[in-house]
Amino acid sequence: MNFLINSKYFFKNLNSIYSFIIKNNISRLTCFILKVEQNILKIKISDLDISIQTTLKVFTKQKGDAVVPAKLLMDILKNIQEQPLKIKKINNKIRITSLKGNYDISILNYELFTKYKKIKNKPVCVLNKRTFLKIIDNTFFAVGNDDLRPVINGVCFEINKKKCLFVATNNKILANYSIENINTKTNIKFIIPKKTLLVLKKTFNNNTNDIQIKYNKNNIYFLFNNKVVVTSLIKGDFPSYEKIIPKYNKQLIINIKELKSSIKRINLFANKKDNIIHLSLSKKKSIIYAENKESTNKAYEELLCEYFGENLEISFNSNDLIEVLTHLKCEEIEIKLQKIYSPVLIKPISYYDTEKIFRLIVPLN
Repeated sequence: MNFLINSKYFFKNLNSIYSFIIKNNISRLTCFILKVEQNILKIKISDLDISIQTTLKVFTKQKGDAVVPAKLLMDILKNIQEQPLKIKKINNKIRITSLKGNYDISILNYELFTKYKKIKNKPVCVLNKRTFLKIIDNTFFAVGNDDLRPVINGVCFEINKKKCLFVATNNKILANYSIENINTKTNIKFIIPKKTLLVLKKTFNNNTNDIQIKYNKNNIYFLFNNKVVVTSLIKGDFPSYEKIIPKYNKQLIINIKELKSSIKRINLFANKKDNIIHLSLSKKKSIIYAENKESTNKAYEELLCEYFGENLEISFNSNDLIEVLTHLKCEEIEIKLQKIYSPVLIKPISYYDTEKIFRLIVPLN
């Protein structure tokens, strides 16, 4: 391995992937894997969950590979003024030659590192950055964190020619976002880990336009700009949430901003151990209230809303309810209810024709 590269250009591209991988004391998880062939330098860094690769053009007549400690290489480049550098592999080291001197770094065995299989098939789906970010914004907050049920620790992507569905749940709330007119030629379904979506969101830049998605039975590949992000899929079947949605016979229509403000004020009077607030709904008057029996503090407010159906008393964890409402970008919402223990459906009154959004939240008994 022997190539020439501008120091600032090299550092900028290394940093674009280094900053998104969680640092780990295990040496193999804090290394850059460098591979050069045909004037192309591929740089990869990974931990146990995710791998990110970027590709650069370099001047070289030799191919080769090397595994270099990430932090040391970053620190060297950070403290070198912009200039051309010569990077050369010499036995079990790489030598960085600058205008002022040489820097020799010990390297590790390339064969010891995990290698993902090259995926040659065509992309199964192409999403633009704006759409991908909306998917994340509308689902990420509801992803679970359960070691015993890993299938809820990610977002379920269900894509077909007519409609694409994205769902996340933590067993208390569920977020459902669907869109039409997606560029796909097949039916696919997989669960993407929460961490992967966070890394993708941070890795996108102003030059990112379309994100190509490829996958096999074990891994999923995201290709955009000069980067490839690879992660393992979560194996298992996502919960069949459709079965728990009842036939609703009660409806509440309310301004979302006004409801959030009321919840935040009333929650000041709730017991901080459980943050329970109550809704008392009727056609004549609907109120929101809370009471802390330990301190005897209590409060209620009348809700400016329209309610249709039989009288109902229902309770929620205020934090969960605020979480659901915060990620809805609209003025008015429709809340559908049935019984005090049935999942409650919340959705915008109006939205784009090609998009549908709803949330489910489990009330407290």
